[in-house]
Amino acid sequence: MPPRNKLDRNRKAYQRRDPNKRFLVYFEGAETERLYINGIRKLLREARAPIVIDPGNRNGNPLEIVRGAKKRKEESRQTDPYDAVWCIFDVEAPEPHASLDSALKLARAADIQCAVSNPCFELWLILHLKDCNRHYTTKKICQLAEQEIDSYSSKVFNFDDLASGIPGAVDRAKVLDGNYPPHAHCKQKNPWTSMWKLIQFLQDNGWRM
Repeated sequence: MPPRNKLDRNRKAYQRRDPNKRFLVYFEGAETERLYINGIRKLLREARAPIVIDPGNRNGNPLEIVRGAKKRKEESRQTDPYDAVWCIFDVEAPEPHASLDSALKLARAADIQCAVSNPCFELWLILHLKDCNRHYTTKKICQLAEQEIDSYSSKVFNFDDLASGIPGAVDRAKVLDGNYPPHAHCKQKNPWTSMWKLIQFLQDNGWRM
C-alpha cells in the first residue's frame, strides 16, 4: 500500500468531522469570559444543540485576540474549517484599548465576528439581572458587578447564577443598542454590548434555550 500523504490525512480528518456546526470563540479575559463561554458550552450540550464551541486563548489586547483567531481560522482550513469565528473583547473606559480600531479592521477583513462591550464584559453579566443605563468606567462597572452578582468576586463568578437571565440580558442589550446611531463607533457607546449578537447567532444556528 502506498504511503499516505498529507492530502490523504486531511481528507480523513474531514471525513471524521462531527456533523454539528463548529465555531471558534476567542476572548480577552483571563477568567470572566472563560467562565461564561464554558457555561454556554455546557448549556449547548444539555440542549443537544447542533453546535460545538472551541475556545481560543485567554489573554492579550483586542488586536492580539483577533490575530490569534485569524491564525487559527487559517490553520483550520487545512483539515476541518470552522463554520464561523468570533472574538470577545472590551473597549475599556475611560481610556479605550489602543489597538481597538486595528482589531476591528482586521476582524472585518478576515470575516471574523466580534462581540464587544463598553466598558467591559461585566456589563453583559449585570444585564442578566437588571437594566444598566448610565455611563460607567471599567472600575465602576466591576464594582457594580460585585454588588449585584452574589457569586462575583475578582473576575470569578458562578455561571449557574446567571444562566436563566440570558434572554433578559439579550433584551436589555438590544435596548441599549437602540440608544445609539446605527453606525456609531463602539468607543462612543457606553453602556453598550454586542454580546447579544453572539447569543442570537447561536440561536439562529439551532440552540433552543
